[in-house]
Amino acid sequence: VHHRCVLDSVGIPLSRFSSTREAMEAIYDSLLASGHEGMGEKKILHRDISINNIMISAYPDMENCKGFLIDMEYATVVGEPGS
Repeated sequence: VHHRCVLDSVGIPLSRFSSTREAMEAIYDSLLASGHEGMGEKKILHRDISINNIMISAYPDMENCKGFLIDMEYATVVGEPGS
């Protein structure tokens, strides 16, 4: 089965950060503010958080976040059979 996820968000790879603050804000938002913690409340576990899967938001004012997670290939729903 092949799945494709298309996001409205435009991101810049975390490795291209322009300041330490920008990198830390992107990591914070992707893990706590709008990302992984929010998925956890919906019983979704990402299972592949790495530097390659955190993006810096290209339009943080429009998206209300400075960073977000991508690549849900290994994500699972907690409690589902086979998870």
